[in-house]
Amino acid sequence: MRRTRFFLATGAALIFLFSSGCSDKLSKQTGLTDADLFARGQKYAEQKKYKPASEAFQLLIERFPTSPLAARAQFGLATNRMANKEEVEAEVAFDDFLRLYPADPKIPDALLMKGDLLARQVLSPGRDQGKTREAIKAYTLFLEREPGTPRARGISGKILELQNRLGLHEASVVKYFLTRKMYDSAEARARWAVAAYRDVPVATTLLTQLVQALEKQGKRAEAETFRKTLAEKYTEHGGKKQ
Repeated sequence: MRRTRFFLATGAALIFLFSSGCSDKLSKQTGLTDADLFARGQKYAEQKKYKPASEAFQLLIERFPTSPLAARAQFGLATNRMANKEEVEAEVAFDDFLRLYPADPKIPDALLMKGDLLARQVLSPGRDQGKTREAIKAYTLFLEREPGTPRARGISGKILELQNRLGLHEASVVKYFLTRKMYDSAEARARWAVAAYRDVPVATTLLTQLVQALEKQGKRAEAETFRKTLAEKYTEHGGKKQ
């Protein structure tokens, strides 16, 4: 009976050991080296245990900030937080990596992943487009670091998509002004947007809105000039309205 109780108690203790999470126990292990912590972080990441992987990398950075493994740990922290859908924490970790290790060979990867992280947080047109602009900035910096590569070609397409999203946002603002007969405001906003987003599909919509705003104000000659530009854009896009 005592033997049975012993095994049951031992089994319960083991279950508690493995189910209670590694964070507290890992932080209490003072004898771990930077290599130990990095190996654990990598092992957890391979097992898709992103939170404990992040904890191991974070502990390495805190205990061994000057370690040769610190840069790799910082990158690992960022990527695992991103994989764990911790958007805010991941963005901070990427920013720290970019700031602390500007010459690291992983910088292009960090910029690309930061762009992806921001791009998946963008809001629909009509709402705040801060993340859209930040994603474009990260992708643009990536292109400066890695021009002409297969990855760069794909990112160029993503930037155009995000720029078109910004254009759609401007179109929603211009529509708001037009609906409320604020034609001078609609003209000013549409004129700026046409210049800023001339090479994306929504450019035809913005031109149409500009023509409408000008006509509503009796500026027929200028409206006709932009109508001709609109006809040219319409032809460029295969005769399909955007």
